[in-house]
Amino acid sequence: AVPGVLVTADAADVRALAALPEVRAVRPAVPKVVQNAGAVRLTGAARVWQRAGRYGDGMRVGIIDTGIDYTHADFGGPGTSAAYDAVDRTAPWTPTAKVVGGHDFAGDDYDADDPDRSTPAPDPNPLDCQGHGTHVAGTAAGYGVDRDGAPFTGDYRELTDARLDELRIGPGAAPKASLYALKVFGCEGSTSLTAQALDWALDPNGDGDFADHLDVVNLSLGSDFAAQDDPDALFVRKAVEHGVLVVASAGNGGDFYDVGGSPANTPEALAVANTRDAFALRDGVTVPGVGDRPGQYSRDYTGYGSLDLTAPVAAVADPANADGCDPIAQDLAGRVVWLEWDDVDATRRCGSGARADHAQAAGAVAALLSSTRDHFTAGIAGNAGIPVFQFTGTATREVRPALAAGSLRVRMTGALRDALPTTTPGLADTVTPSSSRGARGPVAAKPDVAAPGDTITSADVGTGDRGVGKGGTSMAAPHVAGIGALVREAHPDWTVEEVKAAVVNTAGGEVRSGDDHATGLPVAPMRVGAGRVDAASAVGADLLAMVVEHPGSVGVSFGPVAVPGPVREVRTVRVVNKSAAVRRVDLSYRAATAVPGTRVDVWPSTLVIEPGGTGEVDVVLRASPSELRKVADPTVVKRQAGAARQFLAETSGRVLLESGGTTLRVPVYAAPEPVADVRAEPVPPGGGPVAELRLRGRFLDQGDGDETYRSRVGAFQLQGTSDPLPDCGDGVRTGCAVNDSAKGGDLRYVGVASTAPVDRSDGALLAFGVVTWHDWVTLGAGNTPEVRLDTTGDGEDDYRVLVAKPQDATGAVVADVWLARTVRLSDGEVVDEQPVNGAHGDVDTNVMDSDVVVLPVRLKALGIDPAASSARLAYSVRTIGTYPAPGDEDGVVDRIGTPMSFDPLRPGYSVRVGGAVAVTHVAGPGTRLEVHRDRASLAADGSDRLLLLHHHNRSGARAEVVVPGG
Repeated sequence: AVPGVLVTADAADVRALAALPEVRAVRPAVPKVVQNAGAVRLTGAARVWQRAGRYGDGMRVGIIDTGIDYTHADFGGPGTSAAYDAVDRTAPWTPTAKVVGGHDFAGDDYDADDPDRSTPAPDPNPLDCQGHGTHVAGTAAGYGVDRDGAPFTGDYRELTDARLDELRIGPGAAPKASLYALKVFGCEGSTSLTAQALDWALDPNGDGDFADHLDVVNLSLGSDFAAQDDPDALFVRKAVEHGVLVVASAGNGGDFYDVGGSPANTPEALAVANTRDAFALRDGVTVPGVGDRPGQYSRDYTGYGSLDLTAPVAAVADPANADGCDPIAQDLAGRVVWLEWDDVDATRRCGSGARADHAQAAGAVAALLSSTRDHFTAGIAGNAGIPVFQFTGTATREVRPALAAGSLRVRMTGALRDALPTTTPGLADTVTPSSSRGARGPVAAKPDVAAPGDTITSADVGTGDRGVGKGGTSMAAPHVAGIGALVREAHPDWTVEEVKAAVVNTAGGEVRSGDDHATGLPVAPMRVGAGRVDAASAVGADLLAMVVEHPGSVGVSFGPVAVPGPVREVRTVRVVNKSAAVRRVDLSYRAATAVPGTRVDVWPSTLVIEPGGTGEVDVVLRASPSELRKVADPTVVKRQAGAARQFLAETSGRVLLESGGTTLRVPVYAAPEPVADVRAEPVPPGGGPVAELRLRGRFLDQGDGDETYRSRVGAFQLQGTSDPLPDCGDGVRTGCAVNDSAKGGDLRYVGVASTAPVDRSDGALLAFGVVTWHDWVTLGAGNTPEVRLDTTGDGEDDYRVLVAKPQDATGAVVADVWLARTVRLSDGEVVDEQPVNGAHGDVDTNVMDSDVVVLPVRLKALGIDPAASSARLAYSVRTIGTYPAPGDEDGVVDRIGTPMSFDPLRPGYSVRVGGAVAVTHVAGPGTRLEVHRDRASLAADGSDRLLLLHHHNRSGARAEVVVPGG
């Protein structure tokens, strides 16, 4: 186990703890949030029962989640809501034949995000009070529930497709595996207790001997934009090292770069993306004269047990408030209100909760929401007071004529929750839009595989024998955990890496984009890994392939690849023959995304491997810098939130290993980028008011449109410098970096510039250049530069400018659009947003994987008139991050806290190219920087050096400090 303890304390106590000589390290615990019959058919789990006779017997599966409702029929319980209500949560529980063990680490009231409830108060009973863990456990290893509400006790071999469809709840993937309820969440909120549960899974009886470790643990939880060296990764790695297969949900952050988070991004974990199945058990409402129509009910309504209402439907009279996001003026007493729903997250005015509140306040007995989609990407919350139902896109179109005619009536009943079977064949093996685009480090690219996770019906907490439909990677991961248990049962002598390889290599279901598999585009590894899992092939695998350089990763990742000249990088894949026969293996590479100027080859093209033997193949990445173009993944949407999206050029695909009629896959990923080498020529001494800097070196100028790479330079008056942070360790607890990810927030230089000397319009900009000692991975998430400004001279900060992205009402990121967001501190109002580096994604400024960034803000937004003669201000700079040092201010990774002084209307240096000023300039062989000097301002500012930012240079060489003219 990992030698350590989890503590909850205020900042002062943490600093005191960190100072103790016995304490080697203190790391922040990043809070995590929660994230079947049709699925077991699609993935072949049912074939494993029918043909291989494997059901998970003897396997022990830990569900690290919200607990398990062991009274539910799906786990062999009494199967009544009364039995659930009768459980004394404060008394020790008695394990059952299915849920054979567990532990409560949290207590029902625990919530890591609420300071008043962030201290765990575990009770002796891991009973679920939220529902997520129960649903997850059923998907992994539930018995199944028959149509009469009794646990399924028949022969799983005899479960034909027709018999599966008769079940109220289908069996989990490993229906005879034993379950362990490891409760790390309270009844709501987040958790910081994942590490404790992983530690428990290594040694359930706590005797220090890991021989009793669990076989598989499922983590349907995570934190978006977390790093691969998140502290929880250490516990995942330790569990894998001692024989526990760790399966984790890839996250529901959507198709945004680096959103895939911890713990799924740990290289050794088996990370699972979310795909769709053709079958869904949907909610329904009855339209008199038309019939039952599918959709989804709101989550938060509390009266479904007795719901049965029939009422006329009325639209909101005010067309400007057709969505109900503003209070509704008309009287809706006794009626169901129709509200228009915007299916685009970035443009939706409000969520379902606000609409339900407004509808209820206007007297409505219920609300209906429209949709343009037949497959929902997320559920709706609503409120506790009235039921809210959202029609599918097809059902919306069917009932609109009656709505327009004023004749629409509906009947809403609790009996139609999860009761309407629907089949949409084209949806099978399409990626769920909310499934996270994965992490892309040099050790491992994520996710590893995909599995059905949309509209999955599994056990519903507290209902006794009922199921409920849920969707997300949380529902996909336990399906793979169950498959992992089947593989471990079939191959008890295999290592965890080999079990993972069997699941990854055989994930041969091709996943496509959109809502129709026939017309969609193939989806690359960064969304779905090797592909959709195939349980039968995984259990039957006798040939395995995995990368050599990074044990436990299985897939090949070159990560971000700098290309200053011709590049040739090699990774080796080991192929293991587990069969008793000689195997000939033919190898090839199939691209999913291609970048001009790159090539992936495999050598040799054929292996012959003896029984029990191994062979090796090289995966070779070649890149030619001048031929590279910034070409996006074809499935990437290039405009988001009304702006050109930032994106990466990615070379990815799968190594294919063909032998004996079967094909195995190993995912491959690289993000190649050409590198410039630009510098200013040495400057001769001189004292005039204008100096000239000429640029020299190797420039980028290739491609057209948004596929262009072109060198850019920004010029700033250097005002702040900072030494590198030491590593946190023995005796070093403050002012240090806790991990490599924190070093992306380690400040090096800070500079400032203004366009006002040339541009006196309301569009005049103040811009801050920020340089760190190391590249960041998740700018604006894991590491966020922030400038605090005092514009009034009273010593108090008035504004802050920070890197941010557009978000929805819940705080979730909705676009890969990096912004310099300016917030007025007196009231929290956002007064300005500018693209970082002065450009959106149609102009490459190398935002990702960099160590330099420019934060512009309009002077007018700061209350400064660009036409005035002077406006001296003070500012300080810091970086906010996920991984601050234990003894430092909460959330602050590094700071240059001494206020720096600057007058944007009379800057010490004003740098122009051809007489023009800008946040960044195109840099080429003939570029000359005209440096206009104001000696009085330089003296007042206390600085005389210039900071040049060469955005496309190599890491560590993007910042250059010069003294213009001596």
